[in-house]
Amino acid sequence: MSTENLLITLLPSTDVDLGRWILQHHGVSYTERPHAPIFHILALKAWGSGKEDYPLWVKNGEKIPTVPQIMDYYETNGDPAKRLMPDPQTDPEANQTADELQHYARFTLGDCVVNWSYFHLLKTKSAVWPSITTGVPWYEKLTCLIAFPLVRSLMYKGLKLDQATADQALIQIYAGFDRFDALLADGRQYLVGRHMTYADLAVAVSLAPMILAQGYQGFLPNQAMCPDDMQVIYRQLRERPTGQFVQRIYDDHRRG
Repeated sequence: MSTENLLITLLPSTDVDLGRWILQHHGVSYTERPHAPIFHILALKAWGSGKEDYPLWVKNGEKIPTVPQIMDYYETNGDPAKRLMPDPQTDPEANQTADELQHYARFTLGDCVVNWSYFHLLKTKSAVWPSITTGVPWYEKLTCLIAFPLVRSLMYKGLKLDQATADQALIQIYAGFDRFDALLADGRQYLVGRHMTYADLAVAVSLAPMILAQGYQGFLPNQAMCPDDMQVIYRQLRERPTGQFVQRIYDDHRRG
């Protein structure tokens, strides 16, 4: 396989967009090889990696899987001026806060966003289609076209999705917006300190699908194609302080 700078991705994943953003923040050029859900597992296996090892950053032949490892690599080896975590030695409290917020955003809220979004969007092929097939290999797109009900069934089964799971996920998402609305109520520009941190990126990426943020590079659905009840939620959350914060972080700090 080629050892050029590659990013092997599950196309719609929020952590994948976080990985893209970290690389772009550090000025790293790369070629993305996106894959549709389920097919990404085969692609990762071909690179000798596990099914959860996305995004997989292949840097001159060296394999660096997942966002935490990509982050660690550039926090250690990148330009010190572009570090995204507060210094644990000089500002341990800010470092701990940023780490707690990114973890909450990526896992507690991120998992809920996945569960709510996929449960509803997979019911409407036209709404979810760009998110799972844009730029993927032709044979993946063809398979999804022919066997979409099977792909949907496998995703429902793999993610253990049902109405109760989706309803509980939305409750947690609203709680997350409440938490960040309260944090932003003092007028702060960033979540931790006076400069953008990993926490800001993690929150922006994890919640981007809930406001259909402009600038997200994983191809979010067209709101007009989504079910009416989803459109109502998107509009409500977009107007909240956290929704406005998410879009501002994309507007101010995402390039390309």
